[in-house]
Amino acid sequence: MSQQVCAVIVTFNRVDTLKTALAHILAQTVPPAAIVIVDNNSTDGTRAYLSTVDGRQQIHCLYLDANVGSAGAIAEAMRYGLKQDQYDYFWILDDDTFYEKDALKDLLQHSEAGNFDLLGLHGALIRFGKKRPLLPDRQLQVADYALIDGALIRTAAIKKAGVVDAIFFMMCDDHEYCMRLRKHGCSIGVLKNGADNRLYLGGQGSFTRATLWRGYYSSRNHLIIVKRYFSFTALIAYLLMQAKLITAAAVFAPDRFQRVRLRLCGIWHGLVGVGGKTLDPQTLKFIR
Repeated sequence: MSQQVCAVIVTFNRVDTLKTALAHILAQTVPPAAIVIVDNNSTDGTRAYLSTVDGRQQIHCLYLDANVGSAGAIAEAMRYGLKQDQYDYFWILDDDTFYEKDALKDLLQHSEAGNFDLLGLHGALIRFGKKRPLLPDRQLQVADYALIDGALIRTAAIKKAGVVDAIFFMMCDDHEYCMRLRKHGCSIGVLKNGADNRLYLGGQGSFTRATLWRGYYSSRNHLIIVKRYFSFTALIAYLLMQAKLITAAAVFAPDRFQRVRLRLCGIWHGLVGVGGKTLDPQTLKFIR
């Protein structure tokens, strides 16, 4: 294939899984032309490891002085890749997901055949302000939203719509980006082929520690999106969802007071337009 792809890996304090994730990218049957690894100011030896691969096999490492989250790191990588002015696509990756050897090849083939500007491996339709599942029996289909992790994005679409917005830090940045792409006339698709093995090291479950900070950033960032692309339908859907989540936390969560407080803080910060990294995911303390 003649298309030039810039693969982007965002990492933070996961040096062991990063090594495995990078090995899977290097083993692709259709390899990317370049791999940009963005280190979000890791403290676990990640930088020492990256110094051993930086500059080899078209690997370029960006070392950030602060943790700007996945949104900020993806934005940095996109800006770096755009300056090179030689890539047709960007392939956005996470450091805790391992891809089958034909993952990039399949994404390229289906993106070209379907003329998609962004083609992801997971996604949804948006109906009345809420995400709805795609058709279960169709491998390739048009979507309103696609998860940015694992997604292949045309460089022309990035130039048209801009890079991912760093204001989100974590959570909802891909939701906003898909809305922005669609606003600029770009097409979004989902290829459900099971090419990714996701470890979900960011945290899963209903009342885990990770869902505390995720609840804050989700409620904040979602409201920022509602304000930016306002509709009464989206606002009502947001209010109903937050009421449901706050009620569930207040009734069932063992850490109900902290959980409700963080979500309410997220709503307030979204309302007044506070963005970026405001809550430290590791300490669960506000930093500004």
